Amino acid sequence: MSENVQDLHRQQKLYWDEMFELKVALSYIRLYRDSVGRWVTGLAALKAIASCAGIAAWVIWKEYAFVWGAIIAASQVADALKDVFPFAKKHKAACEHAVTLANLFIDVQLEWENVFSGRYTDDEIMKRLHQLRKLQLDAENTTFPMGWRSGMFCLIAPKRTPLSILG
Repeated sequence: MSENVQDLHRQQKLYWDEMFELKVALSYIRLYRDSVGRWVTGLAALKAIASCAGIAAWVIWKEYAFVWGAIIAASQVADALKDVFPFAKKHKAACEHAVTLANLFIDVQLEWENVFSGRYTDDEIMKRLHQLRKLQLDAENTTFPMGWRSGMFCLIAPKRTPLSILG
């Protein structure tokens, strides 16, 4: 008897599980965004300090003007290339992806109420589940066309895994 009840709500459980995985993915991408954001902030701080220190040192020690000028020039080049650094690109993509997943999760939560209340047939639930999975994949492919773990700074992913978010 309990097996028939489980089969009766199988589609609802599959939808719930997918909604849960979406929430985990959203939490993970937010952690990843914050982790990469620390690198972006650190680079910005380093550029600002180098530029300001170079100008101040130039004023104090004029005989080393070439050195201070080189430091300022390097800071300006780093500023011009900030969007070229892999972690800056990944931070921007992670920010966009987090917003996309958050909006998707809001819609999925609303739709869950209709799924849970029994307003949808099993076929309708499966179609909606299929659409949800496609939307998630499309969002990832749009914001991370080369894969979100590609590049040389892939090791700065959050120290917590998606499963540790829950506990």
